[in-house]
Amino acid sequence: MHLPGNRSQGKQSQPVRPAKKPIPRIEIPRIEDQPGDPRKNWDAYLSRNTPHPQDLARYILNLHLRKKHEHVVASIQSSLVHGQSQPWMFDVLALSMEIIGRPKAEVERVLLSRVDFTANDIPSMLFSAAHLSRSGGDKGALRLYQQAARLDPTRQEPYIMGLKLAQKLEDVNALRWACTGILTFAWGNDHETWHTAAEDAAVDIIRDLRKARRDDEADLFENDMAQARQRDLKIALSWTGTGNLDLSVEEPPGTICSYGHRQTPGGGVLVQDGLGSEPDECEDRYVCAFGIPGNYRVMIRHAWGDVVGKRARLTVTRYEGTPHEAQRTYTIPLDSREKTIRINLNRGRRTELAEVAQYRSRIRKRQKSGSLLQKMGRLNIDEQRAGNDFATSRRKQSAGFQPVVTVLNEGVTMNALAVVSGDRRYVRINAFPQFNTITDVFTFSFINGGNPGGIPGGGGGGGGGNPVAPQQGPQGIPFPAPNPPFVNPGNR
Repeated sequence: MHLPGNRSQGKQSQPVRPAKKPIPRIEIPRIEDQPGDPRKNWDAYLSRNTPHPQDLARYILNLHLRKKHEHVVASIQSSLVHGQSQPWMFDVLALSMEIIGRPKAEVERVLLSRVDFTANDIPSMLFSAAHLSRSGGDKGALRLYQQAARLDPTRQEPYIMGLKLAQKLEDVNALRWACTGILTFAWGNDHETWHTAAEDAAVDIIRDLRKARRDDEADLFENDMAQARQRDLKIALSWTGTGNLDLSVEEPPGTICSYGHRQTPGGGVLVQDGLGSEPDECEDRYVCAFGIPGNYRVMIRHAWGDVVGKRARLTVTRYEGTPHEAQRTYTIPLDSREKTIRINLNRGRRTELAEVAQYRSRIRKRQKSGSLLQKMGRLNIDEQRAGNDFATSRRKQSAGFQPVVTVLNEGVTMNALAVVSGDRRYVRINAFPQFNTITDVFTFSFINGGNPGGIPGGGGGGGGGNPVAPQQGPQGIPFPAPNPPFVNPGNR
């Protein structure tokens, strides 16, 4: 029996989740006009009210424009204590405290508070270090740069910025850390400039140490610099002409260093990729300061253009800067599209893969070429090979397939997110468990046009059945498979 006016007609009602209560938009009174201590006035107001974050930010901005910097400091400190913090507050608080002349130790403490040392937040560390340096906290900024370098030794910014601060502070240990770090890990497009700066700074400080009869420190500095100059493997490919050659190196763990992947977890860096349009551009250089022991496969590809004599010169240097240094030059005849040379590295110093951050894009000094031929030449070997294979398959009137590999996790996984309160006294942890189970797998055949066993619209693995011929399109070109292979995951 249904009541009159009930139009659900037996449908099961579902519970309605209550919507989150929005933060009310209230007008903040002019607290700066109240008598007494500004901090106590803001504490009293924020203990009873929770203004909207945008309203609070707009109010504090108005205080700053009216040069009420004491009230800016008091409002932000009270907001942090009462759990109404916002990301911009630490920076504004430090600047306002600097304006009103608070001690540098307090400003430094505020800037260090924005860095969570329990997480690998390197950009936040570099940003805070720059603020500290600008406000006169050079020692604290230098410590932040060293902390960032310990978290990510392959990043060059901490060493470069730390070198300037170490020179300003005349800190010998920090200078030794920065100079050796630049020579070992700074491999950007401008690495030669920074390597020269590190060498010059080392020469000056070693000379001063010798004059001060601090020979032990000078000897330690020289030994560390000599170790920083060591390179396990260097490969230079040079040629003459208007053509372009591409150098790529396959390292023992399978990582490939090329134009598309200029820095690898195996330690290799392609520091120069010449286009061949000018004499100083006819060179590719690969450097591996710490290499993994094993066999390296050097691949040389004639991308486009003319090379004088149809020959190139490959110079391989192993264990540079050590008693086992060896150099060998090969003459490479360009009688085929690709050439491969194998190099053995027995004394590599790397024992595990490096955690290389996403290679940072840099403005290349040569942006002159714009032709299609030159753009094709700047593809890596795998991309060019795939393009050639596709072109060949089209000429032979055969269809091409590109399977997409996707990794599906099965089992129980859980992610956790930690949130630190504004006053850094409490931590709230949110857990996100996931339960994944693969319920069934369907196998589709590429050869049979995606329809094995004659089952319409689907298929089963391992079954028999009659193969189905692919459908023919215009001019005898077969259509691609109608259904790609897929895996059906089920979520519990």
